[in-house]
Amino acid sequence: MEEKKNNLSLLTKLIVLVVIIWSSSTLLILLGLDNWSDRGTFGDLFGAVNALFSGLAFAGLIYTIVLQKQDLELQRNEIALNRAELKKTAKAQQHSEKALIQQVEQMKLASKLNALKILIDYYNIQIANPNNSPEVVAKSKEKRKMTIQEIDLLIDRIGDDELE
Repeated sequence: MEEKKNNLSLLTKLIVLVVIIWSSSTLLILLGLDNWSDRGTFGDLFGAVNALFSGLAFAGLIYTIVLQKQDLELQRNEIALNRAELKKTAKAQQHSEKALIQQVEQMKLASKLNALKILIDYYNIQIANPNNSPEVVAKSKEKRKMTIQEIDLLIDRIGDDELE
């Protein structure tokens, strides 16, 4: 923003300078030369200068076009780099998503195993309680055996590579 203000200020100063020089030359020619034929001859002397400044303006225009072409090329390269980085980011995000899904599955399995362990602890308490009848103890032993088998099935489903 600051650079734009500086450039605009410089441009304004240059325009004002050119207008002042042009106005001054007009006044000097009108006041310094008496008749119109002398003034015309004097003005013709500056034809070469006019051509010089036109040529310089054209060269400046060509230079500006070349600079803009270079800037556009830099922008294209930057956009290409940004696209590559966005692709890398998207790929990393996909890997992260897969890892999170696996983590959720592992947490579900761990929760299920934890719940089954709590059931086994409950059945052990029922079996160890001397106040329970033999039917309750037998039922608890059977349920504990089924729960242990369910834990074994869950553990068998987990591959060796998943445990790492």
